[in-house]
Order: sequence, then structure tokens, then C-alpha cells
Amino acid sequence: MASIALHLARIYLFISVFFSISCTDQDAQNLQQVEDTLATGEDHIPLMLRGINLGNTLEPGDEGDWNNGPALEYYFDDYKSAGFTCIRIPVRWGSHTLDVPPYTVDRNWMARIYQVVSWGLDRDLYIILNAHHDNWIKENYSGANVARFESIWSQISERFKDKSDKLFFEIINEPHGLTAEQVDDLNTRILSIIRTNNPTRKVIYSGHEWSAIEQMMSARILDDEHLMAYWHSYDPWSFAGEGQGTWGTAEDISTTMSMFEQAGDWSAANNIPVMISEFGAVHACDYNSRMRHYATYVEEAVRNNIPFQVWDDGGLFRIYGREDRTWPEVKNILMYAHPDGPTDLRIINVSFNKIKVTWRNRTSENDKIFIQRRVGDGPFEGIAELTSESEQYEDSDLSVGTLYDYRILAPIDSNLIYYSYPIRGGL
Repeated sequence: MASIALHLARIYLFISVFFSISCTDQDAQNLQQVEDTLATGEDHIPLMLRGINLGNTLEPGDEGDWNNGPALEYYFDDYKSAGFTCIRIPVRWGSHTLDVPPYTVDRNWMARIYQVVSWGLDRDLYIILNAHHDNWIKENYSGANVARFESIWSQISERFKDKSDKLFFEIINEPHGLTAEQVDDLNTRILSIIRTNNPTRKVIYSGHEWSAIEQMMSARILDDEHLMAYWHSYDPWSFAGEGQGTWGTAEDISTTMSMFEQAGDWSAANNIPVMISEFGAVHACDYNSRMRHYATYVEEAVRNNIPFQVWDDGGLFRIYGREDRTWPEVKNILMYAHPDGPTDLRIINVSFNKIKVTWRNRTSENDKIFIQRRVGDGPFEGIAELTSESEQYEDSDLSVGTLYDYRILAPIDSNLIYYSYPIRGGL
């Protein structure tokens, strides 16, 4: 029951009113009160449902070496005010660790990671800390490298043992290059080390290769009551990773739905919570396809009560504008997309100055429909209020050469609103 109550509370509290596109700090504070009330024992799952990665930041050889500067504390204020409740922090350890015994992690690096993790925990966010891009062990699973990786996790486990139970450990990210047997062995070894100082902390594991759902489900299940499993999906890669073609056919959506259903079924059968800790689509993708892709992933995660952490690398997969503290359109999908929201948006050019937008409703609980429009890079603004059964709207007096984004809102009552993803068109 806590899961259902929190799910509803999240929808109620993270809303955009008719003429607005962002939630307030008070919304976030109210949600935290709800979460503190509902959180009991191991019931973390509904409380960490919507998350984001702090990608391409602490996993280069040295922080700031890639396309982002060093992590800053205000990121976590912005994550929280946006509505995210879980932040995954990818970290590379090998570049800051001796390659000979006793394999000591540089104390300045450990202190820096401790600082960044604390920024999140101090704001009551769930934090996932992992080993990311430590390719040396993936390329050579030797006795010395295994001992080095074990030492790293022993030091992490000791340093963070007194932190809140909202800190989770993820053993290794995408162990491409290791066999299934080697990954099973590594998971077993590292879990045992973590349990020395962290007997009940959540530990997240997965399978070999790129941590696809098949690898997650085929990995050895460890004998432990405080596990979670993860998988990643950028499917199909030709679209999501390379920006080729379009996405959103009935087959595309059915394939994604099936993936989440498999994950949910496996989780229930094995009594192990699961999460999708990376997904996304590059900015080069067709805009309307990209919006539908994100919305489908979020809707299916919510439908199956599976936490997600969207991939944000500050570059091709950028979600958050770190320097100017802005949130482009994907954030609203991540926060407000819902399986009962309006869907199947289509846009038709009716005449030289008129556009028709059509959609499909998935709920009968609403008493009206709101239409919002964005002109160019401006904000979404309300332009029409329709009856609840409406599934089309014609917008006129438009300008040739201008792009227009539309989205559909189905208000259930004064607080609860289901959102569609946006769709873009022009004359």
C-alpha cells in the first residue's frame, strides 16, 4: 500500500499548473514529508522512482577532463527542486588508486567523492555510487587486478559505512569484456567485502557485457536480502545512440513495454527489486520520436514500479543545463509522464495558417482537456480548454516558418494532472 500511496502522492505534488512548467521548492518539501511518512523498512522503491545520472563528470581520468567541469553543489539543489529523488554518481577509481599493494585510493579523491555524495544525501536524495569506466579489470581479470578492485571496494565500504541508508553501492558499470562467470565471481567477492562494514546497505549488481536486460536476468542470484539489480537500454542503438531514423511505431512501443514487463516479472519471481539506471536518446534524433521514446520509457517504468535514472552526460544526451541551470523539454517528461496520460499525438497541416493536433485519451477520470503551446524556444502556455472527451484541436493564425510545440493535459482534479509528451510541427 505504501507503494501505491507514494505513487499517487508523487503525481499530486509534482505538477505543472495550466500556465506553468515547473514545480516549486515547496512541492519538493511537501513530497519529502510524504516520503518520510511512507518510507518503512526496505520500501525504498517508490521513493526513488524518478532519477538522473551525474554523467561524464567523475568518471574521466581526472574530474573535468571531458565535456563537463567539476561537479558543483548547486546541481543537487536543482535536481531536488526539479523533482528527482535519486542521483546516480558514476565514478572512476582506478586512475586514483595505486597499482601495487596495498592499492590505496588517493585520499584527496576519496574525500572529493565523499563531498559530492554528501551534497546529495544532505538534501535527502537517494544516491547510487558505483565503479564506472574502470576498464583495467574488464580488460584483464587477473589475480592482481581482482585484488586491486577488492581493495578499492574495501576502502569505499569503510569510508561510507556511516552514511544514510539512502546511499546505495553499485558494484560495477557495464562490465563489457568480462565473461558471465567472471562477473558472477566479481559480484560475489565485492558483495562479501561490502557486507563487512555495511551489512544492510542496498547493493546493486547486474550481468556481463553492456548490462542489457538479458544479462541482468541471467546473472547469478546471490544469497542476500538487500540486493537490487540493474539494466541499461539505449534500444534501438541506431536510433537512440546514433540518431538514425524515427521511433514510435506500435512495434517499437510494444517492444519497450515487453522489456519492462520482463523486468517486472523477473523481479517478482526472484524477490529482487530492479532499476533501469541508464536510458536516453541523443539530441540528433528526430524531435518527435525522441520525445515519444523518453515518454514510453518513463511510462513503462512507472507502470511497473521500476525506478529509473535517465542518462545525462551534459553532451549528446544532455538533460540538465549545468552552467545556466536550465531544464529543456525532456525534464517535464521525466517528471510528469504517466501511463494514463494523453498519447499518440499527431500533427497535421490543415492550411497555410492552421495546424490540427490529435491525440488519444487513456483516462475517463478527467472533466476537461487543456492544450498548451510553445512557440520556438519560449515557455509552454495554455491556449485552450476543451471537453474531457476531446481528441483533436485546430490552432489557427499561425506564422509560416515558425515551429510550434503542443502538449495535452488531462486534469483529474485541482491537483492531479496527466501530461502527454510534446509534439512539434510548423507551417
